[in-house]
Amino acid sequence: MRVGVLMPDGKVADVNYAYAALLSSKGSIKPQQMADVITPANMIGLIESGETGKDAIGEAMAFLAENTAAAGPQGERILYAQDEIKFEAPVPNPSKIFSIAINNKQKFEIADKPEAPHPLYFIKVPTCITGPYDPVEIPDIGVVGSEAEVAFVIGKKGKFIPEDQAESYVYGYTVHNDITAHELRDTKEWIVSKRPEGDKRLTYAGRYKCFDTFAPMGPWLTTADEVPDINNVEINAYVNDKLVQTGNTGDMFFKIPLLVNYLSGAHTLLPGDIVSWGTVQRPIEGVNFQKIDLRGWGGVLITEASGLGTIKNPIKAI
Repeated sequence: MRVGVLMPDGKVADVNYAYAALLSSKGSIKPQQMADVITPANMIGLIESGETGKDAIGEAMAFLAENTAAAGPQGERILYAQDEIKFEAPVPNPSKIFSIAINNKQKFEIADKPEAPHPLYFIKVPTCITGPYDPVEIPDIGVVGSEAEVAFVIGKKGKFIPEDQAESYVYGYTVHNDITAHELRDTKEWIVSKRPEGDKRLTYAGRYKCFDTFAPMGPWLTTADEVPDINNVEINAYVNDKLVQTGNTGDMFFKIPLLVNYLSGAHTLLPGDIVSWGTVQRPIEGVNFQKIDLRGWGGVLITEASGLGTIKNPIKAI
C-alpha cells in the first residue's frame, strides 16, 4: 500500500514519487532516497515525519499542479484517477485503536456515573479495520448496528500530555463506523458476579465490538490544519439511502484535548494510534438506534462526515 494525496482536480497523487520528482527537478542527489525519508510511502512513516512531511507534501502538490506529466525518478507514474485505485483504510495497522464509549451528550448526561465523571473507552484490535469501500462482514450473531463517528489520529509519541498541548499531538481526522453487535452484547457478552455486597452485571467489549471488518474507515486522513472546526462536523449514516443516524461532533461530551490527556495518562500514545470519538444519536423519526439491523437489511452502509469524506461499505452476511 502507498500513500496518496487528493489533488484539487480530484486525482490522487503518489506522495512519495511526487516529492522525489520535485527533488529530481531541482537536481538533488539521490532524490528517491531523500523522498523515502521525508515522505515515506507508508502512512505511519509519513505521520512520523510530522510538519516536515506535511510541508513536503504541499511543495509536491504545487509542483504537480504545474507539471502534470511529471514522473518519478525511474519513470514511476504519479497521478491516478480515483476509480483506478484500491482504497485501503488510511492507517491500516495502528498499534492501538481507542473507542470512546457513551460520549454523546444526550446519553452521557442522563446516565448513572461516578461523582467525578471521566471518559470511558474500550480498545479495538487492528483486524477490525477495513477499507472505506470494502464489505463489512457480519456473522449470524443477531442485530448488528451502525455507530457513525469521527476518529482522530495521533501524530507523535506522548505520555502524560497536558490538555493545553494535546492538539499538537493530533495529526488528522477520518470517518469511522464502530460497528456493534448490540444483541450479542445484551444476550451473551455478560456475566453476573456474585458478591457479598450485591450482584454486579459485567460486560466487556472484546467480542461484540471487535469482529473482523467492524471498523471501516477512510477514505482520507484529513490533516488537522485542513479542518476549520472539528467541533462542528455533521455526521450521518444511511443504510440503502435510509437515514439511520445523524448528529454533530458538537454533541460529544468529552472534547479531544481532554481525551488525549486522559488516554496518555495510562498509555503511551504512538504515531498512527486511532481514537474513535463516539457515535451520534440524535432522534430520527421511525428509527430505533438499537434496532438498526445491518445483516437483516443488507445493502450498503454509508457513513459521512462533512468536510472529511464518505465511506460506502457493502453489507456481507457470512
